[in-house]
Amino acid sequence: MPALSGCIGGPSVSWGDGDGEYSATMSTVGDDSTGITSPAVSVTNNLAQSTSNRVNDENLLLDGCSNSTFSISGWLVQTKVFDEPETKNHAITSWMIKEMSYGEAQEIDPGSIMVTIVNSEKDWAAPNHAEASPTNANGQPIGEPEEFPHRNWALVAIIPANENIFDAILLMDSNQAVELNGYLVQGKETVNQEEQLNGCDITASQQGWRGHLVVTSITYGNDRVVNGNEEYISGDIPFFGRGLYTTVLLASFVAGGAMFIFSRNQIRMSADTQAQTMLSEQQMRAGKSARHEAARHDARMKATKSSSADEYTGKPKKKSTAVTFDINAALSQDSPGESTGHYVAGSSVTVTEEAESMQEMITEMQEEQAFEQELKDKGLRNLIGTGGAGNIGQNLSRPKRARVTPSAPVEEIQPNLDTEPEEKPKTRRTRKTKSPEPEEEIIEEKPVRRANPDVNDDGDFSDFSF
Repeated sequence: MPALSGCIGGPSVSWGDGDGEYSATMSTVGDDSTGITSPAVSVTNNLAQSTSNRVNDENLLLDGCSNSTFSISGWLVQTKVFDEPETKNHAITSWMIKEMSYGEAQEIDPGSIMVTIVNSEKDWAAPNHAEASPTNANGQPIGEPEEFPHRNWALVAIIPANENIFDAILLMDSNQAVELNGYLVQGKETVNQEEQLNGCDITASQQGWRGHLVVTSITYGNDRVVNGNEEYISGDIPFFGRGLYTTVLLASFVAGGAMFIFSRNQIRMSADTQAQTMLSEQQMRAGKSARHEAARHDARMKATKSSSADEYTGKPKKKSTAVTFDINAALSQDSPGESTGHYVAGSSVTVTEEAESMQEMITEMQEEQAFEQELKDKGLRNLIGTGGAGNIGQNLSRPKRARVTPSAPVEEIQPNLDTEPEEKPKTRRTRKTKSPEPEEEIIEEKPVRRANPDVNDDGDFSDFSF
């Protein structure tokens, strides 16, 4: 928890005499008979769950050093806050310090000095008692855990003398150089003046030291000081609570997401505007159609891959409805009533009997029209013969199409020009179509043109007998 100090805050322990959970008040106690005064501290600790383990305004006499305070310095390795103590404690925190001068401690690299604690709850159950094993540079433990503090190590149970020290010991990080100044508690631990005291400096060079210390000031980091007048500052910014930090953090996340969405929309809008400026309307439509065509191409490629995958996976294929040509069935159609077809070389067209019949009908009509045009050009269209000439008129009125063979020569019929023109019989045309409905006859009547003997073919009047 102290490692997160300055960001989300430390343990929720309140300071104060009234509603507070922990407090310490410095005072001076004097002997009227001798006139000697000594410092004292009144401690209140209501953090324990059991009321029997709580401390309520207990006075502790303190020992100073020649009207001054004791000091201990070194590298802070581990800290523990006793915010739910299971025993009756006057101290609220406990620090493990590798004892050395403050100048030497400032040269130590963080992480180079470590201590191993198997179970922090059981092995560090009280502020002035812990079972731990320091490690060397290779990570090997030194000494037995029960013998802690070992030589050159100190286990300090800290009682804060004021609120600033209270905040500092709850929030301070480990792995940094520290120097503590304060008073020793009478009757709890003593200091061997020959082995553990150098002037007013507590040393652990001969043997380790443990004890309670009422801390009045702390020097840490780059010579920063916390005392009754100077507050604790974590890092380079003042400490602020977890509520404000969480609010700022959430607001930054929301603002970052909003800025991302806004910038993305602005980029898209500017891209559309630039495209409309640089491209014409026709080019814009072409670009949209190309995008749709690309999508359709992708769909076709997916369909092709899907069909290929079906082939490899052995899935049954869909039956094709396309009609295929069966040469065996075509050769076996010999029944007279069936429709047969003839293959035309050089093409993919099959000629059926119905198509030939329709072609003959069209050819016959074309020949009849050509014959009538020929009669009109010769002036013989309105001549109708009688007797022998009548046969000619009948032959001229409607030519018949016949197949020409070498053994049947065609006889040319010459019309008789001496016969008088008679009325041309009505021409009756019949068109045959193949349909499931009955055959329908189309009868076309042509207007009758009566010939005047007094008028020739050119329309000139030739009878001047009057």
